[in-house]
Amino acid sequence: MAEKGEAGLEQWLDLELKIVADVGIVGVPNAGKSTLLAVLSAARPKIANYPFTTLVPNLGVCEMDFRTTVFADVPGLLEGAHEGHGLGHAFLRHISRCRVLLHLLDGTSPDPIGDYKAIQLELELFNPALVEKPQIIAYNKIDIPDSGDYWEFVREYLIDEEGIPPNRVFPISAITGRGVREAVSAVREVLDELGPAEVQPETNALNLTSVPRRFNAEARIDKFSIEADPNQLPGGTRLFIVRGEAVERFAQMTNWDYYEAVKRFQRVLEVSGINEALKAAGIAAGDTVALGDLGEFVWSDDQSEAAAYGAWLEDMASRGRTRQGGSKWPTPKAARGGY
Repeated sequence: MAEKGEAGLEQWLDLELKIVADVGIVGVPNAGKSTLLAVLSAARPKIANYPFTTLVPNLGVCEMDFRTTVFADVPGLLEGAHEGHGLGHAFLRHISRCRVLLHLLDGTSPDPIGDYKAIQLELELFNPALVEKPQIIAYNKIDIPDSGDYWEFVREYLIDEEGIPPNRVFPISAITGRGVREAVSAVREVLDELGPAEVQPETNALNLTSVPRRFNAEARIDKFSIEADPNQLPGGTRLFIVRGEAVERFAQMTNWDYYEAVKRFQRVLEVSGINEALKAAGIAAGDTVALGDLGEFVWSDDQSEAAAYGAWLEDMASRGRTRQGGSKWPTPKAARGGY
């Protein structure tokens, strides 16, 4: 007998992608990160003279001295990024898998040192492990006169106050390429010191050995509950709700377009004790019986096959369905001409 498939589970999943790169280029908005990536690689990120030009991470492969290094240009950072401000989490989550950070300072900023401190703080507040990653500091836009005037002061502060080694602080001009090769060489030296990346798979996924089901396949058909709604329906009838994993699963899989399936379901209600339980609960002709959240039918005291067949025909007509199964076929007598 044809049945419907068992209802499956429906879920909404939020998948988060973290890019994988050797080096993450970090900095305030409009520091020149995308320009630097375009100079280092064949990547062509959007470049414009306004903040937040980069809205999604960009990857670029730097090929220099017969060696390749993958750089990631991630969206700029604002104060409060660890709380999701600006492009906060969209920025911070992507650098968690970068081994080295290339911290790009905007030489035309009114306060490059303040920018450096703000980004370091946001990294630490989001994840203390990020601020512990090795960093190369690149003071960008050195080609601009006003920027070049402050380079020595910024370098002295980073070395003396922040304790950054002198061989990890560089003046560069991303647009002209000045100092870029030296910065890349310093990045590669740090990568060499770190050695090969150790793969440490992390997951909180469940090790499922069977397909999740909406209903328990081992539930018994005679395990159910009946709840009578105290409020009357229009017309003075009442509502009785039948709940039980097995009977709900059976009803969900029943193909109501087959009369044979309806007869079988009526037999299940009888042998499982549901009919008797409904009578004991005070059900009367015309009352509505709901099978969990799957559907409803109207109770009739006439449990004969003729009554069931008539009710099934009415239901099929109301749904505009065509009869299927043995009830559609002519009987042997009709096939012989009606005698």
